[in-house]
Amino acid sequence: SAAPPPCCRPMPTTCCTPVRRPWAGCAPPPAPVVNYTPSVSLNEMMVYVVDAHANEVWDAAMIPPKNDNGWKQLNRAAVALAASGSLTKISGNGPKDQQWTQQGDWIRHSQALSDAGAAVVMAVQAKDKAALSKAGDDLVVSCINCHREYKLEVPKIWTERQLPPEEQKK
Repeated sequence: SAAPPPCCRPMPTTCCTPVRRPWAGCAPPPAPVVNYTPSVSLNEMMVYVVDAHANEVWDAAMIPPKNDNGWKQLNRAAVALAASGSLTKISGNGPKDQQWTQQGDWIRHSQALSDAGAAVVMAVQAKDKAALSKAGDDLVVSCINCHREYKLEVPKIWTERQLPPEEQKK
């Protein structure tokens, strides 16, 4: 009789009873189902995470950090930007968030944000001013491309740094 295929052969165990794992050697076990309830809207994530840290990057592209502490602080911003692209893929609790994340180009735009953030991380870790400037430009392009499709109007939430002119004087 022929031997069973590798995926159905008994796997060695620490006890005397072999265990059959039908996925061993054939395919990974099914991924667990994760229930997720967003705690903030995509708009809030963009304003308080993406915009705030993108401004740090764009400022640093014009006036690079002068010491290691400045580069470390900029690295924190870069990592947050790279991670935020992944976070935008899983949606938020805003009125259009579920609809947006189901559209075909949303994942592409989220990935572009992650890729731009990753380029900023690499530039910052190398302390490469030219690469930082290019990564900042790529970040602008990823923002503009997404906003052309999903958020043409100015966000209703403003970070402290981005207060509308009429509120800056209060």
